[in-house]
Amino acid sequence: MKIGKILELIKTDTPANIAKRADVHLSEKLLRKALNKAGYEYRNSSEKGWCFVGEGDEETVKEQLIYDFATAGKANVSTNVNKEPINDTNQRFNVGIKRGKEQVKQANEQSAPTMERTNVIRKRSSFDMDVELMKELKIQAIIHDRTVYELVESAVRHYLAELKGK
Repeated sequence: MKIGKILELIKTDTPANIAKRADVHLSEKLLRKALNKAGYEYRNSSEKGWCFVGEGDEETVKEQLIYDFATAGKANVSTNVNKEPINDTNQRFNVGIKRGKEQVKQANEQSAPTMERTNVIRKRSSFDMDVELMKELKIQAIIHDRTVYELVESAVRHYLAELKGK
């Protein structure tokens, strides 16, 4: 969604309600941070509301997508696992997992490139699935060098396209 459209919606609704909309796909916190990164700040003074304080042309910024400024995930996560000695068995186990994940990541980076993954805004979902079906799904994900959610997403897309064709 374009920043200009979001700013229009904010005039009549709260950022929390706008973030809940199906076509926005951002949390309220991420929406506010993205607006700040785009050069807007919220003012509670005489000119109440979101005001452009950034550099450049505001009209150009309004035409950009909010997702260009939205970044999810944790920043400044330390990956150095050898900073201090480990005394607890559980901590030692967790470090082993981190090292293993790092090794897998390095191996994947060195292997042949797979299908390019684009940045798609996703919504986390949870559902129950037959255990045997889930096992087969995981096996196929490994065989085809894809993630489980990529296979599920692809299957759902094909199924929905099939339903539309009927």
